[in-house]
Amino acid sequence: MDLAKVKKGSTMADTTQHPIVIPMEDPIIHTDQRPFCAFDPFDDCPCHEDPILIDHVAEQVTEGLLTPSEATRVVSGRQC
Repeated sequence: MDLAKVKKGSTMADTTQHPIVIPMEDPIIHTDQRPFCAFDPFDDCPCHEDPILIDHVAEQVTEGLLTPSEATRVVSGRQC
């Protein structure tokens, strides 16, 4: 940088700053459409025991939208 060309009183705030892009390396495991992550017997994720999420799936069984087998697969993360 040519210091002779820097205006007196200029600051770093005068320069354009761009956001730093950090690539995501881990897959997203919980979404609104898929609140339960894929079942892993060694997984300590609390989503499989979340009473609110499980109640929502139970309501779908009561309404006839899911069978009990499907609900079990949903909670275990093996079915969307």
